Amino acid sequence: MIKELVENKYMAKIKEILEENELSLYELNWVFEHESNVLQILAENKDATKKFIEFDALIAANEAISSLLDEDESIVEPYILEVSSAGAERAVKDQKTLENNIGSYFYIKSNIAFEGVNEFNATLNDYNKETNTFLFNFFLKGKPKKANLKFEDISFIRFAVKF
Repeated sequence: MIKELVENKYMAKIKEILEENELSLYELNWVFEHESNVLQILAENKDATKKFIEFDALIAANEAISSLLDEDESIVEPYILEVSSAGAERAVKDQKTLENNIGSYFYIKSNIAFEGVNEFNATLNDYNKETNTFLFNFFLKGKPKKANLKFEDISFIRFAVKF
């Protein structure tokens, strides 16, 4: 399968191409969509404080990765290359991402319940290095609440769009 070939042979070069375009690898997937095999490379900004990805950076990365893979004659199965943003509501995979996104809005599944609720949308207001806790503000039944959570207290977290 092409995914294993790409992971084993080209991953370092793909990461280098993304970095040259101020991007970093979020995830690599091999999916079947619309009757086609798709090599999906999801990227995010190298600078985690930037919220939006420049479309031109995605195009440049796509063209460079496409040229790289087109040179390999051992890739015979047809596929579509898709280099795209990981999305506005992408999952947060590590603590450093949270540390770099103070002020952002998130959907959280917590291992700790607050008044019987462990799923909520909240704004990340602060990170305390000494206690290694994140301060989230949210509303529960119309009342403002605060939660101090360590990263390990969170079973799932993703960016959320506030309406």
